[in-house]
Amino acid sequence: MAASQTLVFKLAVARGKTLRQSLNQDNSWEFRRVDHAAFQVRGEGTIATLYNSGKLVVQGRNADSFVTRYIGDLSPVKKSESKTAEKTKSAANGAQASSAWQEPDADYAGSDEAGKGDSFGGISVAAVLVKPQQLAELNEAGVCDSKRINDKRIRVLAPWIRQNFIYAERILNAGEYNSLHQQHSANVNKLLVTLHTDVLTSIMEQAQPTQLVVDRFGANMPVSHALKSCAVPIVEVSRAERWAAVAAASVLARESFLATLAETSEKGGIDLPLGSGSPVKRALKNVRAIHSPEAWPTLCKMHFKNVQAALSN
Repeated sequence: MAASQTLVFKLAVARGKTLRQSLNQDNSWEFRRVDHAAFQVRGEGTIATLYNSGKLVVQGRNADSFVTRYIGDLSPVKKSESKTAEKTKSAANGAQASSAWQEPDADYAGSDEAGKGDSFGGISVAAVLVKPQQLAELNEAGVCDSKRINDKRIRVLAPWIRQNFIYAERILNAGEYNSLHQQHSANVNKLLVTLHTDVLTSIMEQAQPTQLVVDRFGANMPVSHALKSCAVPIVEVSRAERWAAVAAASVLARESFLATLAETSEKGGIDLPLGSGSPVKRALKNVRAIHSPEAWPTLCKMHFKNVQAALSN
């Protein structure tokens, strides 16, 4: 696996706008809002943040690829392997933000998704309602961001959450995902807006949350816009798994995605790996050897660049 890098550039205002336009046209990038930054994008093993000062920070194992595609011949002002100091600073900032944050003292709901960055399978979105008296149960069970929980534990926690909490889910296999992706102008964020609003609306039909919390995936607060007629306040924030309801939703979404991917693997006769890294490249070769192009939409996210490359080779 390639080593993670941090590359720093200084962009003029015009060049920063051009970069944003290019990234907007490429549906593989997820936009996020970051303090003191024009935007941040995540995807393909890379995080790129353009700060209001014009400083562009590109981080990740595919940083060089990002630079080649979007930056061209501009020389970095700093290039180094990822540093412990940077990680420590990031952790400290996160800890400071967490220390100032508290759970709502009222019933509220949170939503999260799983599978968005995986080449195989579809996507799952879930929402969970949490009451103040249930927080202790979630903490005791160890419910947190699903990325911090191993899959075996995820499969234990998810049925317990479904049994004891009000919840809603939208689960798409690969075929359903590809169809709805096209119906949403081939835009992942537009599809996510529909799925998040569906599960949150379902929660509001079952209960009366005083607040909705969404793990933010769009810079312009798209879920808030979609639910603007809703009387319930909506919070869209990055790292929203700090909220117990979002953490519980992330567990449900992860478990549903894993179950759907396992079913897809069984039907396809191939062990389909998670993510989009090296094991996926090998699996795509196996898919090509076994299945006709017509079968690929039932297995893969067809708009992913690695999938398109494997299909055309």
